[in-house]
Amino acid sequence: MTPLEHAEAHERLADLALEPGALDRLGSPDSDPLAAHLGACEACRRDVDAWRMTHARLVAVRGPIEDRVDLAQLARDEPIAAPAAVRDAVLAGVRRQRLASRTPEAAIVVVPSVAGAPEPGALGAAGGGVGVGLGVAVRPRARLSARRLLPLVAVLAIVAVGAGILVDQAGRLDRADRQIALLEGMTASLDRVLSDPDHTAVDLRTADGSPAGTLAWSRHDLVVLTTALRAPNADRVYRCWIERDGKRSPVGQMWFTGDTAFWNGALSEWATISLDAGGTFGVSLEPAEGAPEGNPAVLSADLGN
Repeated sequence: MTPLEHAEAHERLADLALEPGALDRLGSPDSDPLAAHLGACEACRRDVDAWRMTHARLVAVRGPIEDRVDLAQLARDEPIAAPAAVRDAVLAGVRRQRLASRTPEAAIVVVPSVAGAPEPGALGAAGGGVGVGLGVAVRPRARLSARRLLPLVAVLAIVAVGAGILVDQAGRLDRADRQIALLEGMTASLDRVLSDPDHTAVDLRTADGSPAGTLAWSRHDLVVLTTALRAPNADRVYRCWIERDGKRSPVGQMWFTGDTAFWNGALSEWATISLDAGGTFGVSLEPAEGAPEGNPAVLSADLGN
């Protein structure tokens, strides 16, 4: 069994942390190189402990599995007929998707309002099962009133029947699970940064110099937090970079949950970028695909000389 380098072990731990419960399924140190590395590396063991503690806290906040809303049961117990315009538009969209793809799972229907038909262009295809948008932002894992979800259940029932598939709970929760995993990573990184007595924190500022967030880092971690950004359109993302001598080096991408945008990364000995060397940390709005355009920074922080 070939021992893992510290950098490789750190990367594998970060990947496993994105899947809830994966860190608890490691093999024995005799057969699993990652488990063997954890037995000898105190820093990585602390990382794993922080991930597990954060995940446990988030699970406690979102509630036990029996408290989650069972959409299929709600649809059976209190069926509600959707407006005719919505029904016709949804079924028409499903028929078009079935012609375009042999896999019903590829269909996704977006309904701007349950009171009327979708706007032109509101029906599209995407992987990941059936999805319905009602023009209302629903926070993942929130304990919602069953009554508030009944209109959603009605439209889901129409799509499921039209496409000939069942609405699978695991598929509906994939996106929320990913968001929770990202929050777990950010929280674990922030906990490590604040626990380091030598950590550094500076203000993120807008173009006019107003404080708009925080950039904090230690020897091993970096965390960016702000409430000054709004989620961009699907074809744009907020890129993080470090600029020195007029040259930008990309380091990450901002993620969103509610009104908060964040990013966390590693600054350990194997990292190619160091904040201690000074320069400017910046965030700019760039294309989601392809090379960055080098747009002006919407947020920036002075890293010193």
